Amino acid sequence: MAAPKMIAVFGAAGDQGSTVARCLLKDPQYKVRAITQDISQTQELTNLGAQVVTANLKDRSSIKDALKDVHGCFVVTSTDFSSPDPEEDEYRLGENIADVCMILKIQHVVFSTTPGVRDVTGGKARHWDSKARIYTFMKERDLPLTGVMLPFAYNQLLTNKYAFQKVKEHAFKLCLPMGDVSLNMLDMGDLGKAVHYIFNHQDECMNKTFNLVGDKRTIKEMADILSTELRPYAFEDARMIFSQMKALNFPGSEDMANMFEYIQRGDLRFNLDTTRRMVPDVMDFTTWVKINKEALIATLK
Repeated sequence: MAAPKMIAVFGAAGDQGSTVARCLLKDPQYKVRAITQDISQTQELTNLGAQVVTANLKDRSSIKDALKDVHGCFVVTSTDFSSPDPEEDEYRLGENIADVCMILKIQHVVFSTTPGVRDVTGGKARHWDSKARIYTFMKERDLPLTGVMLPFAYNQLLTNKYAFQKVKEHAFKLCLPMGDVSLNMLDMGDLGKAVHYIFNHQDECMNKTFNLVGDKRTIKEMADILSTELRPYAFEDARMIFSQMKALNFPGSEDMANMFEYIQRGDLRFNLDTTRRMVPDVMDFTTWVKINKEALIATLK
């Protein structure tokens, strides 16, 4: 029996990295090296058997140490909107990771990418434009690469303060500026399953980008599902427009509004059949709401 392959997972303390790490840890074919900048947030992964290490992504020697004897890695970068230049800072970190992967001849890099918004609409969406630039850089470095592109994650309804606006007791508006255009969505847990599939089918998935999706709903349809499953709470589409999101003035609000403007254009295509081939039990929005009923209600209180 072949020795387990070591997979390094960047951003292991975050939503994407943690779900990828947990999924890979279930398979004895793999060992997981969880890379984080805050080891205190990864105790669960340690308990599950991950090797947790810290790495300074500004320091290539630190990244090199973290990637010693690694077969493949899952890479996700994050945007710090408190930085004077969030896009450039994130890009430099991704550039560092890519160069070290090239030097060490990592055999398979799976990168969580996004489309570039600025070149299409002229508006800045720095949290997406940075990742698009990193993905292009990785391709230019001829890394053995697979991209995964995620739509709106159901789980964002639990963390984004702008998503729900209270109208009165038990009555809320769902504030996502999509008009009548359907929103592609995915459960974050299904990302881990998709990445597991990619590492299991390296030759098939190499040099491809997979646009993952679990459901497609208008904001009104989402509100109707929430109203049905979370009674007595009732929801309606706020019919939010981009300028209203920008006016919320939270860090990155303009970037988020420009992102939704890009999404609403419909340039980005997601394939449910391809996702189901990789994740046969991919979760739809209704099922996710039922499973997360208590967490959603807690978010509203």
